[in-house]
Amino acid sequence: RLEAIQLLIALRAQRVSSRSMFDMADGTSEEDCEIPPECSPGSSAQSRVTHGRPGKGLPMLLRGRPAKARARPLEESRIPSPRLRSDTSETSVSEVVAASSLDSAPWHTLERQPSFTDLELLLQQTRQKMRCQEYNGLPANRYGSHARLPPFLADKHVPTLALINPHSGAAAGQDILALAQHAPYYQDRFFNIIDVVKDQYRGGLLDVFRLELNLAKEEAKAMGVRARLVSGGGDGTASFALFILFAALQADETRADEGLADAGNGFIWTDAEMEECFPAIAQLPLGSANDFGNTLGWGRKYPGDQLLGFGSAQRASAEAALQEWISAVLDPASRVTNFDIWGIMPEAGEQSCDFKVCDLAGPRGRDPKVSIEGQKQLLMKEAGTPVPLFACLYFSAGFGAYMTARFQINRRKRPTHNKLEYVRQAAGILTEATPPQLNRNLEGVRVTCGGEPYFPPRSTDGEGGEKYREVGFLNINWQAGMAHGADRALICGRACSTREPAKFNDGKMDMYRLKLTSPLKNPSLMYQTDKKAGMTLTFEGGQGKGLFFQWDGEARFAFSPSGGVFSINVRKILSVPVVLGPGYDPRITGDPFPENEAVGFRFMGESQLDWPLKQRILKCVRGDLNSELNATRAEIVAAGLPCEEELIEIHASCMELGVVAASYSAQRAGWLHASWS
Repeated sequence: RLEAIQLLIALRAQRVSSRSMFDMADGTSEEDCEIPPECSPGSSAQSRVTHGRPGKGLPMLLRGRPAKARARPLEESRIPSPRLRSDTSETSVSEVVAASSLDSAPWHTLERQPSFTDLELLLQQTRQKMRCQEYNGLPANRYGSHARLPPFLADKHVPTLALINPHSGAAAGQDILALAQHAPYYQDRFFNIIDVVKDQYRGGLLDVFRLELNLAKEEAKAMGVRARLVSGGGDGTASFALFILFAALQADETRADEGLADAGNGFIWTDAEMEECFPAIAQLPLGSANDFGNTLGWGRKYPGDQLLGFGSAQRASAEAALQEWISAVLDPASRVTNFDIWGIMPEAGEQSCDFKVCDLAGPRGRDPKVSIEGQKQLLMKEAGTPVPLFACLYFSAGFGAYMTARFQINRRKRPTHNKLEYVRQAAGILTEATPPQLNRNLEGVRVTCGGEPYFPPRSTDGEGGEKYREVGFLNINWQAGMAHGADRALICGRACSTREPAKFNDGKMDMYRLKLTSPLKNPSLMYQTDKKAGMTLTFEGGQGKGLFFQWDGEARFAFSPSGGVFSINVRKILSVPVVLGPGYDPRITGDPFPENEAVGFRFMGESQLDWPLKQRILKCVRGDLNSELNATRAEIVAAGLPCEEELIEIHASCMELGVVAASYSAQRAGWLHASWS
């Protein structure tokens, strides 16, 4: 109540009419009400507003076009969060009560006014907090304390936003975000992707991102171009950025009067708007392998990494490299093409997947296994985000996925150290015995593509998987910064013939299967691939068994809580626009412009599959997929898998009882009953 009273005083102090935002949405002239301070004439925000559709108010900014106003009682409106400082915080309680005169306020002021005006206040506070955020992770910015990003020219450059992971690239993302604070355009449109995910509350960073996304959309339409989005981070950041885009565009009927009304597809943009205006993605390489950025021509290293020179000369060179990189993104001449996105989906006719996933746990080091009843075993824990849905780059099950899961426990701060960690974990897997939670190699795995058997090859009964260490597909023609794919050929033609490479926009996944001896048969780490339209991987291992799989460098352990057979189904779900960098090499991926295909965003699949696909994407951004796919501790225990949380609780109980030595025995009914002498 106190905050509501403070809000009313702030509104009266600013002389905001009770009709200001609602009547504007109904078509009343903007001259009847005052313009909020942040959108005052001459400000950068106002120039962007008038460049789009002037005089339509806040709902247009959140939605992209005018929304019908709807009165909402005061008790239904959202009051500013206590964590955000109010403009009236210095007013005493007695002054607030004396000045409010609630009894004399018109009824429509209490019912209608706060719905938009308190959102405005929250957005202003969030934006101010974003502008004032400090990035002090390193002693000095690697680009120099006086470095700047290239000036943005509204009449020349393509409207661009950015979602950057500040911790990637040995904190190079943090330095780039710090430089963005010095320019009005970049400080409003370069976002810390981690903060956006955390602040999805009303008036938070996700709302500010949506606001800027709609402004960029209108600006780009006026120029006849498509807005762009810089995705800054490792290879997994691409699917992370897609998650943020869909989260910003999802409809919310409880906020329909604020511009979040459903356009008929679950989103605030229509399908036609999505196809025409969905931003094109440019990948800023800040990870270890940077396969995505390298494929699109944006480099294998972040701009300015490992340049020659020392001190100020090295920082000046790094600044020049960063400015050149950003300028290429802003340049309308940089080409845009389509990019296939694959999805981990339920099988046709099913509403949910029949498997659960968890994360590998255990101590950091070369071997994460722990000794239970005298045997080395894998520990599992509840999985976090992201949940498996978007597969942008590649997918695999087996050796590479197990190595990635072990690497995730031992992730380092610098890309070079991360690459060495991958090597260490790979060596450990090759020299250690297979833990009881895994089958030998790919035993029990079968893969079908389009209903036809693909793996194990030349097998009528599904046997023979134990001879192979990995099966999966490529969407781009890079993996781990060194492996490529090309169409299958006889041994005599592999080294001297020209074969079709793995392409990212031909509507086909490039399937491969590997033995330990495969690199000896295929020169220069070239995978033998087969173009397929989709795949279904089926695993049969029994109770206490599962399978590691990875997508875009994120690894999970898949299993069935009942110990039954489960399947992982992957098909094409989206086509999204991407920006090609100046370093794009057609020799690696081929011609990036298929004939008779217009560039644009599209939901893929037959018409009857479009709506379930949209619903699944919305379930992902709402967090509903977490309960479907992420196993609980009870499900991990019920499957007969060692659970880290369970061991910790038992160890704590043993310590409370004064037990010095304890051994854990897995029992058939409930697993992990402590036994000690």
